[in-house]
Amino acid sequence: MTIQSPFTFLNIIGFIFATITLSVVTSLVIYLLKKMWRKKKSKLVWTPISSVDRRSNLSYDEFVSEYASIGKPVIITDAIKDWKASTKWTVDFFRSEYGSAVGQVLDCATQTISVTTIADYLDYMTLKERDKLLCLERLVIRHHLELQEDYKVPMYFQDVFGRIPQEIRTKYDYDGGHILIGHKDTSIGLHCDSGHLNAWIAVISGKKRVVLFSPDQQDFLYDGEVDAFNPDLEKFPLYANAKPTECTLNQGEIINIPPDWWHHVKNTEDSITLQHHWADKWNSEVVFQSCIEENLKYHLIPLIIDFPWLGKALFAIGFI
Repeated sequence: MTIQSPFTFLNIIGFIFATITLSVVTSLVIYLLKKMWRKKKSKLVWTPISSVDRRSNLSYDEFVSEYASIGKPVIITDAIKDWKASTKWTVDFFRSEYGSAVGQVLDCATQTISVTTIADYLDYMTLKERDKLLCLERLVIRHHLELQEDYKVPMYFQDVFGRIPQEIRTKYDYDGGHILIGHKDTSIGLHCDSGHLNAWIAVISGKKRVVLFSPDQQDFLYDGEVDAFNPDLEKFPLYANAKPTECTLNQGEIINIPPDWWHHVKNTEDSITLQHHWADKWNSEVVFQSCIEENLKYHLIPLIIDFPWLGKALFAIGFI
C-alpha cells in the first residue's frame, strides 16, 4: 500500500512563494510604518543657549533627551580617552605614514582650496615663519580605511547612513569622516554644514576656539563672509544683531554641532582634528529630502538603510 504525501510539489512551491511574499509584504509594511514615524519625529528643532554644556559620563539617553532631540550643542570631555589615535596621530606619524597621500589645503585668508601632499603641507606647517594661513582641511578617512582602527565612533553618534553598504557610500562620496591638520590661527571660516547634517569634531591634539550661532541667526551672518572672531561691523552691520556663543575645545574633547547651526572654529594651537558628519532619527527625513533634491536616485536611501541587502543587489546590477 502506497501512502501519498498530502503535499504535492506544486503545494510546496506555492507555500514557499506565499511565505516569501508574506515576508516581503510584512517587511515593506514595517518599513512604511517606520518611515511615517521618522517623518513625524524628524523635525529640525533648536534650543537657544548662552553657553555650551561640558559633560562627562554622559549616557546615551541623556545625550538624546538633553541635546540631540532638542538641537542643542554639547562638549563631551571623556569620549575619546581610549582611542589609539589620541597618542598615535602626530605630525611625525602623518608625515611618515601618509606623506605621499594627497589632501585639500585651504588658504584661510582667501578661502580658496588647493591640492598638495601631506608631507608638503606638514613641512610648511612646521616652518618658523609663514606668509600664509594654510590648513589641511580634508584627509578623507574612506581613502585610508586602516585609520578607522585607531578610533571608535562614540555611542552617541549613531549614523543612519552607516547601514548603507560601503561600496555605495564610496561611490556617492559619503566620506564618513575626515582629518584636519592646522597650525595656530588657522580657521575653516564661518559656515553651516550642508544637507542638514549633524557634525562632531574631536580634538586629537591642540586647542580650538569655537563660536556658535543658532539657526535663527542666519540673516545676520552674510552667508559666512563675516569673521566671527574679528567682525567688521562697517562692512557687515547686521552682525551686530547676532548672538554668538563662544567656547573652548580642548585636547581630548568632542563637540557635537546640531543641524543648521552656524559655527566658526579657529585653532589656538597647532591641532589635529577628526570630524564626522552624521544623521540620526531626529534629522534623517530632512537629510533624505536634501539628498533627493540633488539626485532622484536618493529616493532609495531610506529603503537601502532598512534593507542593506537590496542596496548590494542594486549596486551589483549597476542600477545605483
